[in-house]
Amino acid sequence: MNPAADLPPPLALDIEGLGVELGGRAVLQDIALQLPRGQTLALLGPSGCGKTTLLRSIAGLVAAHGGQIRIAGLGVAGLPPQARGVGMMFQSYALFPNLSVRDNIAFGPLAQGWTAPRAAARSEELLALVGLHEQGDQHPAQLSGGQRQRVALARALAPQPALLLMDEPYSALDEAFRVPLRRAFRTLQQALSQSCVLVTHDREEAFELADRVAVMLDGRIARMAPPAELLRHPGTLAVAAFLGTFNVFEQLPAGLLGATAPGSDLQAVHAAPIRSLQLATAGAPAAWCFEAQVVARHVGLSSTQIALRRDDGSPLTLIEGRQAITVGDRLRLVQPLADLVALDGKYSA
Repeated sequence: MNPAADLPPPLALDIEGLGVELGGRAVLQDIALQLPRGQTLALLGPSGCGKTTLLRSIAGLVAAHGGQIRIAGLGVAGLPPQARGVGMMFQSYALFPNLSVRDNIAFGPLAQGWTAPRAAARSEELLALVGLHEQGDQHPAQLSGGQRQRVALARALAPQPALLLMDEPYSALDEAFRVPLRRAFRTLQQALSQSCVLVTHDREEAFELADRVAVMLDGRIARMAPPAELLRHPGTLAVAAFLGTFNVFEQLPAGLLGATAPGSDLQAVHAAPIRSLQLATAGAPAAWCFEAQVVARHVGLSSTQIALRRDDGSPLTLIEGRQAITVGDRLRLVQPLADLVALDGKYSA
């Protein structure tokens, strides 16, 4: 009997207590996260929150000032980037202009000591996977932006990295190309069971591509959870405000206060997904209903958002349904109790 066979496989990425200082200023503080093999983690946050610094620290391009980083079970402190088993894909694809697409993809494996036949076979495999087999002999200048992005992805995957690091790889593309390309990447990542860390400021991209989303604010991980859980419970007011998909109740409507389950913290700030707020129907419990004034309509491609103001001055957002709503209308609303969650801290990240 092999005792090791009963042990769980090592995590693709395991970080404990990581700190980074740049120019004497703490950029990352007490970062802790775990990523199972075969999954994608999105580092989501505003500009300057530290997400790219965290990615570069994982890659070995920025020195840590404390904590541990393990990639596939191996502690990588002090190891150079090329010894960490990571692939890297950045906004600028940095393809070699003098090499063909096929040779760009094979470059990494050859640099790692693969035989020429093995590297060529890997290049052909990836050309087929990213749908560029017919462009294999072309040079980067002959390709579209979307095609160059696929070559960059194939090149990053070619050496079979334990972890693929991606820094805003789709941000330079028009939306018409960006959305189908990232969806194609997600299909490919799942087919290959490739472990990935993705940096993005695009909320929709993070929730579409990732198995776990880590919201970063002010150099810390404010909340990390699977997308469905994060959309249900942001954890803190700061995360709810950043995601922008929640209505926040500093004070619950009187009827909801009375209906809240015993033991609930009625003084806590509560939040609920915007889509759960409803126009009250005739059958809605009268005690649960409250009113708000329509102050604006924001028409989008997929929905129209109605900006509301409660009598206490607090804002709310409602997704417009079939009933036309006009600025100035006074609406009777109901917030389902099942969708309300108490936030852990009013202002903390």
